[in-house]
Amino acid sequence: MNLFQIVALSVLGLLALRELLQLRHGPGHLKQWLLRTAVLAAAMVAIAQPELTNRFAHAIGIGRGADVVLYLFVLAFLFTSFAFYSRSVRLERQVTVLVGKLAQLEAQRGPAAGAAQERPRG
Repeated sequence: MNLFQIVALSVLGLLALRELLQLRHGPGHLKQWLLRTAVLAAAMVAIAQPELTNRFAHAIGIGRGADVVLYLFVLAFLFTSFAFYSRSVRLERQVTVLVGKLAQLEAQRGPAAGAAQERPRG
């Protein structure tokens, strides 16, 4: 085992321990926890036994294990990018609806009510 493997496995082991401790304090989002744990476990196996990624790559018709890892990261990046974009659009729509409802409430109260609530700053 080389220095990189020792350091990387130590860091990943600490992250896995942290995940276990978080699960003990409350399940939270179990699906997300399972996904994070599976990714950590896969990374630990791939780093500890790099030949396994090569065997997997050859089994699915890809030349090198490093290429499989790259392809998986590209797919994961695209998925998370689209998920974050979708969430951002959804949040913007919710904020727009909320601002509209606040504007309606202010309009119903009238201009005098808004001015009476404002306090002088100083």
